[in-house]
Amino acid sequence: MPRNNQKPLFFIFPLIMFYTLFLFTGCASVDFKGNHDAHAYNLSRKIIDSNRKIRTARGVGWLKISGVNNNTIKDTIFKIAWITKPPDSIRITLFANGFPVETIASNGEVVSLFSHTGEHDLKTTRSPDTILKHIISMPVKLRDIIMLLSGQVPVKIFESAYFQEGGSDVIVLRSRKNNETQKIHIDHKNQITEYMVIDRKKRMVYKITFSDFMELDLLNVPSQIIIQDNLNRKVHLEIVKFYKNLPVKKSVFSLTGKR
Repeated sequence: MPRNNQKPLFFIFPLIMFYTLFLFTGCASVDFKGNHDAHAYNLSRKIIDSNRKIRTARGVGWLKISGVNNNTIKDTIFKIAWITKPPDSIRITLFANGFPVETIASNGEVVSLFSHTGEHDLKTTRSPDTILKHIISMPVKLRDIIMLLSGQVPVKIFESAYFQEGGSDVIVLRSRKNNETQKIHIDHKNQITEYMVIDRKKRMVYKITFSDFMELDLLNVPSQIIIQDNLNRKVHLEIVKFYKNLPVKKSVFSLTGKR
């Protein structure tokens, strides 16, 4: 039989691969909502980088934890003191009635929780978020807390940035690597007022609001930070004193049962 009208396999195979790639990449681009906007990206980067010059931070303030317990709202208030060294080192001590109650410390390798009242023995783990959940019962990471207590915004990795439809005061951040959406609310001065994480079902995971900014050597640090999850549990941090870039010994971020 004549073969003049048949194309050789080495020619047909690349065509099949080309159309397959075109089909799947086309579907992915439609599925991945939001066209990248250079202005939205630049604003989000500015917010992320704004306080990255803070290499260490020391602070004192008040911590109010609100949660649902037996259908009633229970508020617990502590005085709080902390030392941080981003991105993974922190020491926090909670005080009640002027006396230390709990200290949590992370040196980037292990996380320790020590009870000053003798309520429990020294706990040490390599899973930092387990201990954090034990304290505040919130779906935030320890690294997020370290960034917040260092005057920074815990924005996750993203690939696409664009303004929410209908205005230029909400920046939407998306990534192909996970199903979460991040939203950054800004005011007329392009100062962040709220950061929100939304899951793939469009439910809020948690949001963080920022207000009453303090100016420290051309850096703006919020003195009021509120974290709220989808169960209406809240953590309200009021920063009274904040110091940046003071020398900190590495040993501060490790605990022993004697401390």
